[in-house]
Amino acid sequence: MSTPSEETSSLFQLEGHRCVVTGAASGIGRAMAHALLRHGAEVLLVDRNASALADVLGATPISQRERAHSGVCDITDASHFQRLVDGFGALDALFANAGVSGGAGFGTQAGRESGVLAAQAMDHWRRVMDINLYGTATCLQAVLPALMKNKNQGGGRIVVTASVAGVQAEPFVSYAYAMAKTAVVRLVQQAALELAPHGITVNAVAPGFIKTGIGNGRLHDDDVAIGLVPHIPLGRLGEAADLQGLTVFLASRASAYITGAVIPVDGGYLLNQKEPSPC
Repeated sequence: MSTPSEETSSLFQLEGHRCVVTGAASGIGRAMAHALLRHGAEVLLVDRNASALADVLGATPISQRERAHSGVCDITDASHFQRLVDGFGALDALFANAGVSGGAGFGTQAGRESGVLAAQAMDHWRRVMDINLYGTATCLQAVLPALMKNKNQGGGRIVVTASVAGVQAEPFVSYAYAMAKTAVVRLVQQAALELAPHGITVNAVAPGFIKTGIGNGRLHDDDVAIGLVPHIPLGRLGEAADLQGLTVFLASRASAYITGAVIPVDGGYLLNQKEPSPC
């Protein structure tokens, strides 16, 4: 008979689990993929940037490399993504992370003119929506047949990268990004409700200000950081690694009774109602 500590430890084991991560060549997606690999999962890393994806695989420890697979694909190409998923075979989890920023928001120095409502170009909105919303939705559709057959967890896991900008108005980001991430939150909730009878859980992570390359890497700019940090209760910008523990949790049996959740990873930013200063 296993002891309580052994039973608890097994909740987080991912050996034999098969996961897909989109936007895996950089930032949050790369951190998610590495966390899953370290915990024993077999991972299909998907990204449209072939060279960056090759770099990620090259940096993967040799002990994990045989469980890491690459798929070069733009998620807006639904048929291509479907072929990748079908070729990967059995599946336990999808991390639908790929997305683009859409530019600076009206509350930033860079977006004082381009980020205001009057300056918005609808063609640009459509591109951001195509990737962040419609691309995400087609990824969910593509994995459903495989997740329905899941044996490890009775249905499998879907985890979508949303944003604090999908939870409240956020002047730091573009209109298009905020609209897309708000819609993504509702997509997660709708899908969670529909898929619960099949044992498939659907949850979202809502990162705050995480230092990645998105938005031309603006959060690596010290002047930008100085304007944001006072509004983050934990007193620092986030790192992609700050999402790794949650990634493993949401992929594992430990999260079996959680669905439809939107989980902030923001250092407490959503708790702080002070007016943000321009960045």
